Amino acid sequence: MSSPEGSARKSRRELVERLVFIAAAIFLLFVGGMLVARLGWFPYPIVDDAVTAARASLIQLGWARDTEVGATGADGERSDARGGVTVHDSALAMDGYTVYSAGNDASAYLIDMGGRVLHRWTVSMEALRAEFGEERVPDGRIGIRSFYLYPNGDLLAVMHRHQFTPYGFGILKLDKDSRVLWANFEYAHHDVTVGEDGRIYTISHAIRESAVPGFGQIKAPFLEDFVLVLSADGQVVKRLSTMDAFVGTPFANALKQLIKTRDWKGDYFHVNAIEPYDSRNPIAVLGKNQVLISVRNMDSLATLDLESGKIAWMLQGIWQKQHDPDIAGGRILLFDNRGDFSRAGHSRVLELDPLTQQVTWQASVGEGYDIYSGWGGNQQVLANGNVLITVSAPGRLLELTRDGKVAWEYLSTTRNEEGNFAASFLEGRRYAPSEIDFKFSGPGESQVNR
Repeated sequence: MSSPEGSARKSRRELVERLVFIAAAIFLLFVGGMLVARLGWFPYPIVDDAVTAARASLIQLGWARDTEVGATGADGERSDARGGVTVHDSALAMDGYTVYSAGNDASAYLIDMGGRVLHRWTVSMEALRAEFGEERVPDGRIGIRSFYLYPNGDLLAVMHRHQFTPYGFGILKLDKDSRVLWANFEYAHHDVTVGEDGRIYTISHAIRESAVPGFGQIKAPFLEDFVLVLSADGQVVKRLSTMDAFVGTPFANALKQLIKTRDWKGDYFHVNAIEPYDSRNPIAVLGKNQVLISVRNMDSLATLDLESGKIAWMLQGIWQKQHDPDIAGGRILLFDNRGDFSRAGHSRVLELDPLTQQVTWQASVGEGYDIYSGWGGNQQVLANGNVLITVSAPGRLLELTRDGKVAWEYLSTTRNEEGNFAASFLEGRRYAPSEIDFKFSGPGESQVNR
């Protein structure tokens, strides 16, 4: 017969053994879970897809926020009430009309130097759905991410769908009265321009289910970007995979390094800009029948040959998460979203020689401005040498002289859907009066806030 002390010792020993067993089981589950996630073993793909889908559903329901759009203001969103033209130095600014698209609606606006809205193009989801059907035009909010304006008032509009994957909706051609002339639903996104050959150059994407040859580390499904070339009436001329463009080239190792850096959640490249070869505006790294693209998640610029479908040149520089590389005078200008480490990873506009990588001009902070947008952003070299900068997140259009003076500034006059920040600007461009040859819909109120 055991003593009370012996029974107590036995109970304590059994308790310790249970606790050790539970701790060991938890440790093994933790290590096993890490291995399953790291190696992608079953059931990780199912669980990962379920978590991603659940988060996407919560975002769409408004119960969670997509940090990419900077809903907390961490990406440079502006909460003050200023709006309209805040600076206009007529001796420094280039006279003309400015067109911009905003993040709060599916419209593009044309304003004069005083901030008066003279013309507006608007895309109606109801009209699109009535013409093209609910299958092609699902319910949801869309916006004009990029545009190209023809002299007669026709507008190419690249549309984004909010909180959908793929987020690219397609490209529309509108006349000056916003009537849809044609639509292409190849999931175009981010950028559009027209080459000297009259063809339309844009980017599209789709969910890819197949593996990439030689890149077993890339797990399907993933979001694949394409260079998309359209005829003037919106028909597909070429559709080239930017992922396959690296296969079998000297630049393939760059793709392998990208995969090692972090978990990209299926959006490995995030191509966000395209510039075709133009004999009127040449640059050493871009040949005939080639396009320059911006691969944001690789912090890279690359040229893709439209005949071979392969990468011909690539450069990783001193920028991070860049947007909108433009060619001007044999150099490249780009919006460097997060590469100014002297200012805690804030933004700047860089002009550089692509062969030497020498920075020939930059703009970041000066009297009356501090450039920061964690996403988006673009710039345009104007005929007088100034640079018009779209600082997307705070909804700011800023015209700077090359010595850093503010020649003109326009701030968003509307609020985002939640009402807590100024509506963002997705793209802005200045047009000389000689580039505009259509009758405006009518003058609006002057928006000046000095």
